[in-house]
Amino acid sequence: MESIVKVEGVSKHYGSVQALDDVSFEVRPGEIFGLIGPDGAGKSTLFRMLATLLCPESGRITVDGLDVVGDYRKLRACVGYMPGRFSLYPDLTVEENLNFFATLFGTSVRENYHLVEDIYKQIEPFKTRRAGKLSGGMKQKLALSCALIHKPVVLLLDEPTTGVDPVSRKEFWEMLRRLKREGITIIVSTPYLDEIRSCDRMAFLYGGAVKGIDTPAVMLERFADILCPPGLQREPAGARSECAIEVHDLVKRFGTFTAVDHISFRVGKGEIFGFLGANGAGKTTAMRMLCGLSYPTSGTGRVAGFDINTQQEEIKKHIGYMSQKFSLYDDLKVWENIRLFAGIYGLSDEVIARRTDEVLHTLGLEAERNTMVKSLPLGWKQKLAFSVATFHRPDIVFLDEPTGGVDPKTRRQFWELIYQAADQGITIFVTTHYMDEAEFCGRVSIMVDGKIRALDTPEGLKRTFGEKDMDGVFHRLAREATRNAEICG
Repeated sequence: MESIVKVEGVSKHYGSVQALDDVSFEVRPGEIFGLIGPDGAGKSTLFRMLATLLCPESGRITVDGLDVVGDYRKLRACVGYMPGRFSLYPDLTVEENLNFFATLFGTSVRENYHLVEDIYKQIEPFKTRRAGKLSGGMKQKLALSCALIHKPVVLLLDEPTTGVDPVSRKEFWEMLRRLKREGITIIVSTPYLDEIRSCDRMAFLYGGAVKGIDTPAVMLERFADILCPPGLQREPAGARSECAIEVHDLVKRFGTFTAVDHISFRVGKGEIFGFLGANGAGKTTAMRMLCGLSYPTSGTGRVAGFDINTQQEEIKKHIGYMSQKFSLYDDLKVWENIRLFAGIYGLSDEVIARRTDEVLHTLGLEAERNTMVKSLPLGWKQKLAFSVATFHRPDIVFLDEPTGGVDPKTRRQFWELIYQAADQGITIFVTTHYMDEAEFCGRVSIMVDGKIRALDTPEGLKRTFGEKDMDGVFHRLAREATRNAEICG
């Protein structure tokens, strides 16, 4: 069968760093082809070349018979591209974004509506809402619609479901399979094992080179140490009577909409507490109240011993926080980021110097001390951000989807850091869309429509709902949701 995408001996450098090294592979028409590898493997560089945004230093790439360098104008009409970061205009409405991309390619929404109808009709009721106000799942559906509206031959998806809950991810991949049946060729990267298994074939990239090409089953076995690392083992911590977080009947309303609806729970000191829910369930709104960033509408609560209604500034001094969006400064060096945040918390120069050396040694980043943060792979950035969030030895650290888009091996290393922090007595309050990470928590709560629907140990939840894993538990409860995630995105 004639290949629709050919990559032949492609290389690319960024200064002294070799991003791609003699990369070659072919993609067949109508298949879902995975570009899989750890952070820094060169996947995004390759996607940018396929989308004609970068030129190879050597080698050649053709898509549907067109050269990415010599025929780039013609080729751009043949490909749809979703980059790793949100690719739409947040200040334009849903409808305006779709019309803009259609016009950009000299077509109209009406002409190709049949291509996106199954996807777009799920967000069409909210067509006048700004894209920046959509939930993660809705944003990705809109981005996919915009990438498809000009009827591309090849669809390029660079980690399209990062930050999207498991239910929305499943829906997204059902859409991809429908597009495949219509003859669209799809090239996709993803850190999720279930999504990797949904590819027809995959190329495994490591250090800028292709190490193998085969079916996912073969490749996952061959490179299991990186793609399927063993689970973490940790002795359960003894129950602590002291309370790090306690809330009772906590409510947050925005106008007539109740985002958080009378939730109550306790978290013990040193506990790893998982706070789960689909996009729009109310998790981030609840976390903002616990961090002293938002006032409750009603209800009471204490965090690190301080009242969430009256002592918000004290709460901020005793917690660490890592948001789902990278929380460091790209244009500062590694050590400068550490120094900045440590100084904000009032640590002395002597303590900062000592702990900086300890952190860099623990992370294996001694050689990157003077590196600009923007030059670090995502996984390294996330581990550094966690270390900065715990640098001042807070009582509690809040982690809002800290491993989104990070490869399995690096995610495991990140959780080793979490365990080390918990062993030091730091309470961990974490949200995640990776259900294998839910298994690493001491207890897990699951929110549905602003309420806590279930709260127990992972084993207890699996017994209660008769499911073999936390993915099954999450899907069962998330299906109970009645409100649209977009409303509180």
